[in-house]
Amino acid sequence: MINRDYEVKAKIRKKIVYNSIIFLVFEFWFFYSTYNNILILYIVSFSILILLIGSLIFNFKKRVDRVTITFQSSLLLIPILFLIDIIFFYRPLSPPFFFSINNLIGLVHRIDIISFSILLALVLLKLGALKIYFINNIEILKAGAGDEIFQYFTKEIDYRKIIMFLLLFPLSAFIEELIYRSVLLSFFIYYFNLNILIGIIAISLIFGFVHYSASKNWGHVLSTLISSIIYFFALIQLGLLFAWTFHLITNLFVILFYYQTQRKSNKKIDNII
Repeated sequence: MINRDYEVKAKIRKKIVYNSIIFLVFEFWFFYSTYNNILILYIVSFSILILLIGSLIFNFKKRVDRVTITFQSSLLLIPILFLIDIIFFYRPLSPPFFFSINNLIGLVHRIDIISFSILLALVLLKLGALKIYFINNIEILKAGAGDEIFQYFTKEIDYRKIIMFLLLFPLSAFIEELIYRSVLLSFFIYYFNLNILIGIIAISLIFGFVHYSASKNWGHVLSTLISSIIYFFALIQLGLLFAWTFHLITNLFVILFYYQTQRKSNKKIDNII
């Protein structure tokens, strides 16, 4: 169990680092294609540089293998080069092959309280169905039956887990929304000329099957597929921020359901003892 927890922790750290780099790349993209505020990009780039340095120092003290140390050291070059570019070489370029991922081309996002209410109701309805699923499937806590990262955060909580949690979940949800709901949909529609509904279904299927690798659970695939469709409509009607918000709300409630199921399982074991 200890070895498995260590492996999951290592996987979480890698996800944080990789998602941070992806986030920096997208920030750089925005910087040149939809430039608004250079100070925000500077703060984000500098923060991620500090995060990478902290991770490198921690791994060095833990005497992690040289391959990992070398890889993380090389990652430092990315935020450093970004910062150098921001400080010394900024030019308001807009390369023609960049398309904006802030808004899907041709679609106008509006703050529509009716659409927001309907989509939020769908998210809550799905969460209600998930709660029922967790109540009737306590075996989801077993290794290989549920998402190991969610399982990891619902037992023996300490301050290190809280920090990793606060870094991982908002960042992962945002990166997934950027890649699946914004970039891929734009790519499918404007490069392959697919109907927007077909694009939504195709990418939602991809999104669902990608999550199968995490839990090996077909119920998880169906759940993420439904969520993806809801997030797509949130993106199209309201914008990327709302899709990310719904995604984050879902993940936080799933964490809560895992935690409640874990406590229920522990009580059963205590009663048997």
